[in-house]
Amino acid sequence: MSLNPLVFPIDITVAAPSPSDKSADTDRLSDGLKKHGLDNVQIPLHIMRRLSDELRKKDFRVKLAVGLSEEGYRLLDIGRDRICGIALDIGSTNIECSLFDLSSGERVGRGETENPQIRFGNDVLTRVQRSMMGEYSTLKKALVTGVDQVIEDVCKRHGVSCDDVLAVTVAGNTIMSHFFLGLDVNNIPLSPYVPAVNRAVFASAKEAGLPVNENAVVYVFPNSGSYVGGDIISGMLFTGVHRENEPVLFIDVGTNVEITLGCRDWIMVGAGAAGPALEGGVAGIGKKAETGTISEVKIDSLSRKIEMGVIGGTEPRGICGSGLISLVSEMYSAGIIDQAGRFTATGNGIVEKNGVKAYLLHRSGSTELYLTENEIKNFLLSKAAMFSFLYVFVRSVGLTFRDIKKVYVSGALGCGIDPEKAITIGMLPDIPRERFIPVGNSSLGGAEMVLLNRELLGEVRDIASRITYREMNEDAELMNVLQGAMFIPHTEPEILKG
Repeated sequence: MSLNPLVFPIDITVAAPSPSDKSADTDRLSDGLKKHGLDNVQIPLHIMRRLSDELRKKDFRVKLAVGLSEEGYRLLDIGRDRICGIALDIGSTNIECSLFDLSSGERVGRGETENPQIRFGNDVLTRVQRSMMGEYSTLKKALVTGVDQVIEDVCKRHGVSCDDVLAVTVAGNTIMSHFFLGLDVNNIPLSPYVPAVNRAVFASAKEAGLPVNENAVVYVFPNSGSYVGGDIISGMLFTGVHRENEPVLFIDVGTNVEITLGCRDWIMVGAGAAGPALEGGVAGIGKKAETGTISEVKIDSLSRKIEMGVIGGTEPRGICGSGLISLVSEMYSAGIIDQAGRFTATGNGIVEKNGVKAYLLHRSGSTELYLTENEIKNFLLSKAAMFSFLYVFVRSVGLTFRDIKKVYVSGALGCGIDPEKAITIGMLPDIPRERFIPVGNSSLGGAEMVLLNRELLGEVRDIASRITYREMNEDAELMNVLQGAMFIPHTEPEILKG
């Protein structure tokens, strides 16, 4: 990828004043910038105040930091040796960032923290409801705390001054982006579902309240509506959905699931509430993917002995989304549960907790990790909603799963999931396995791309303008498919093949 960062350094030499050249210092600098192919660069007052002294101290050879803005180019700083940038993904559950040296394009480090808003509710609609009841400022402050923390931590860990950060790209769903910018969220969940802004936003770090250089350029990805946010548009840029010759799927699962179907000729997106199974919202032992969480499970079908893969190799403290998919798949394959998610026998790890059957994964002292029969049924409801949504969405444009040559999986679904096990339980379609392409955090990936290549901004605008949103919640076929999908893998297994 070409290095054309959102903010870039220029070493420039300008002509010194003379009796025959009495141009003002600001005009002299503008002329020098034109020789570098940069016309009409805005030179703000804070630069003008320093310019004359800097030019003479450096014998009219200076280092500039120039940034892209909505109006064109803007001079951000003068005499700065290091220019860094941050790509930021504001998720409902986690906030992640990447720190780059913009002179070289080198990734310096990464940071992550839990979104502090999560204490107000796991899903964004619950948070908006709290906002509508008068808690907007508290929710906004919580998000600011999380964003500030992840930026300050990553800079400190890698020996970078926050003042050297002169560019920040931000991707998040519509509601998270609105909270970040201090925009009204109260109309988003109410008919006719109108956000305060859909277009991309350029701001200064001072306006956005970020703990970096106050003149830094902040770019926030555009939305395409209340439920198609900048994180999805960023993910499309990262996966290249909009450049594909044939229709492909892009599935992003967080607290919700967003499905994109499209190619270079058209793009359709739908969203629904089918993601909690992968975000720790279904099981009491559910955790995000971090050290101490179970990410993989194997159960011997004869002895029913269980083996677990734990992130970091430590004692398990919970189970993440990929681990839960793996566990349910293995329990079904080993005959521990039936198609409806009910336990088939006693013993071999099956215990009773408060009058409810449960499967014991781990016991150490007073600590027990177990999954109840009710939690399994809740998980199956969540997986059924996701598959049904996917099936009906593809069918709605006259396609079948057989017509889809690539399936990009992102978010919680794209982080360590075994497609085979997701197919076993009927969460993903039964198509050739090589068509599934895990892409991890595609939202952060797209934000990184724009940070390092400003020429992609036109591509982002093009993606946003081509999106058609399809409302799925009231689709009659969805409810019909959902009933059968609540079983493992489905009451009509052929439907999994399209």
